[in-house]
Amino acid sequence: MRTTWKTKSAAALAATLAITAGVLTAPAPAVEPVTITIWTFGDVIQRNLVAEYKALHPEVSLSIKKSDLDPLNGTNMVTACTSKVGPDIVAVEVSYSGYWRSYPKCFQDLRQMKTSDTNVAAGIAAGLSATDIKKNYLGWRWEHGVAYDDSVIGIPTDVGGLEVAYRIDLFKKAGLPTDRVAVGKLWPTWDAFIATGQKYLAKLSPADKKAGKGFIDNAGTIYAAIMNQGTEKYYRNDGTDTGKLIYDTNPQVKKAWDTTIKATAAGIGTRIGQYTSDWNIGMNKGTFATILAPAWMMDYIKAQAPDTSGKWDIANLPVGGGNQGGTQLTIPSYAKNKQAAYDFLTWYLAPEQELKVFKTYGLFPAASVTYSDPALLNYKDPFFNNAPVGQIYAKGVSQLKPIFEGKLQRAIDQAIGAGLGRVAAKKMDAKKSWAQVLADLKKVVNN
Repeated sequence: MRTTWKTKSAAALAATLAITAGVLTAPAPAVEPVTITIWTFGDVIQRNLVAEYKALHPEVSLSIKKSDLDPLNGTNMVTACTSKVGPDIVAVEVSYSGYWRSYPKCFQDLRQMKTSDTNVAAGIAAGLSATDIKKNYLGWRWEHGVAYDDSVIGIPTDVGGLEVAYRIDLFKKAGLPTDRVAVGKLWPTWDAFIATGQKYLAKLSPADKKAGKGFIDNAGTIYAAIMNQGTEKYYRNDGTDTGKLIYDTNPQVKKAWDTTIKATAAGIGTRIGQYTSDWNIGMNKGTFATILAPAWMMDYIKAQAPDTSGKWDIANLPVGGGNQGGTQLTIPSYAKNKQAAYDFLTWYLAPEQELKVFKTYGLFPAASVTYSDPALLNYKDPFFNNAPVGQIYAKGVSQLKPIFEGKLQRAIDQAIGAGLGRVAAKKMDAKKSWAQVLADLKKVVNN
């Protein structure tokens, strides 16, 4: 059969249309799947936001490994940096920031990273480095993620703003004020806080005293609260990478020690260890009337003592302003998926997400641009008697000054904590225990 010109033309046209149609309807190239590995502790990485990110990015899987803080920020990270094998993201707590800021080689300098266009639809502009987003965060918290060579090794997740959680019903029973403003006025100083505790104890029945009830859950928590209200801890920033050790000469250290010893001797604490089963039971049974509560602890109280909803409130910390904890998310220098990790990290720690985490889990934003946001300032927590927790914690963290965190910060804290524990357990008097602390610290700093 002879093929005519029209037949050829029709065949060519059909072929062209088929090709064109194929071009128009062909599926977009598949996005390369990636698994971001994350080492973390506690509730730094929140499940709701993880689910939200996975909905935005089906191609991204998040492999999250949780460990206890000390092995994570200690042995595990040292081993990973030495072997150059480890996660794409690792959480570093404030107490370890001084140590890891001494080893910038272990981390990617986030000033050299740029956000890709993967999160543009979610409000994150492309091309942003750590330098570009620094303005969004509280200055003294940002510094915890700046290494001694000025590289940016981490971005802050939260501020562990510290205030006083107190039981309204127990205060009323003891004849103390219950209004949060009036309660805060009871203790403008730490000595006044101790005196208030003694008044509370005087109202306890002999049976309550015998049962071990007290004013504060553990008087030992006062030490860290006072230390974080100063401008120096164990190191002075002398321009060197490591700083100058001043734990034995800084008056703030001895002030915190002496005040904690005074509170212990006054018997205002129950001596129940935090995060123990007895502590959880005590929250429910009213074994103690106050807790020095960082913002992130509010969610813990809700989880452990749900039946006490409405019985708690939040008052100002003595002296004013406080902090306990806080974390940076870092990308190790040996990470396999640095770009995907940076895109996740900058989305997860954006002000919008930090505000969501606060309202859901109580972690107070390190993103200080939220401190003037009505969504934060007007936020009230029904569990804590509708306390305006956004206002309370924003005011507190804004009062604090930067503190230079040194390399052995965590180890020094632990040695002093052990010394306070010896006194509380009546194994040693305060003078001998302090001498033992100084002896122990000589070994720590000389190793």
